[in-house]
Amino acid sequence: MSKLSDYDEIADRLDACWEDQDGPEFRAALLELSTIADGHLEAAEFLAEILALFGPHHDPATAYKWYFIALSQRGFSTEFRDQNGTPPAYGGPVGDFRNESMVNELVSELGFAKVSDLDVEARARLASRGLPASS
Repeated sequence: MSKLSDYDEIADRLDACWEDQDGPEFRAALLELSTIADGHLEAAEFLAEILALFGPHHDPATAYKWYFIALSQRGFSTEFRDQNGTPPAYGGPVGDFRNESMVNELVSELGFAKVSDLDVEARARLASRGLPASS
């Protein structure tokens, strides 16, 4: 697991060069963030947020997986239970991580079929680290 100070230092560097996301300093800090994300919930969620935003690092599939990993460890439900019935808009039960604003937008962007595949990948990543995925 990464030390909190490692995350804080990386987050500070990302914030300091936010306006130049194509620059080498931002890219280096983003790579470091992705390296510690597996062992650090705040890092995983911050990485998901960066990747979810439209811009040079937009990667909806990877953002979705990191949200799944981070928010499942915070107690959010991960079982896919759309109650909306109008894809690609998702509306799950209370406590479903997909109801979170940024994640919900990713679900709409990716579509239900792709999200289902990503759920399998995220569960496998959690299982490989001995972590549960809330259902």
